Amino acid sequence: MKRFLYSIGIILFLTLGVFGDSTVLDYKSKSKTNEKERTYLLDLLRANLSNEFKQEFVFVVEHFKISGDYAWFRGTAKRKDGKEITFSEEIPYDCCHVEALFKKTNGKWQISESAAFSTDVWWDGIQSRYPKASKDIFQ
Repeated sequence: MKRFLYSIGIILFLTLGVFGDSTVLDYKSKSKTNEKERTYLLDLLRANLSNEFKQEFVFVVEHFKISGDYAWFRGTAKRKDGKEITFSEEIPYDCCHVEALFKKTNGKWQISESAAFSTDVWWDGIQSRYPKASKDIFQ
């Protein structure tokens, strides 16, 4: 019996070691269990957009899933003050969508790739660029 349990333990260890944690968490809606991490991630993205566009934003979350060390966000940005978003006249923008891939490195979340108001599908092929990210976070 001991040998059997030991064998099962080894199989589980190897399975998790090879495939990682496949649990997918849905952060579309804020809850008591995800509030701290969800807010941290959205604040990272908010700071990134504020630096680029010199405006304060809030998000309407359309898709936000996390699995292991990766998180995929897709949503709409609005100005915090309720005014219309303003853009530079030199660069074309497609208001108001925002997408971001986050990666946890050494226990800390960072933005790996993101774009706001892009006129193309910049994230096309993102799964192949990040093969360790669960495909389930993008669906």
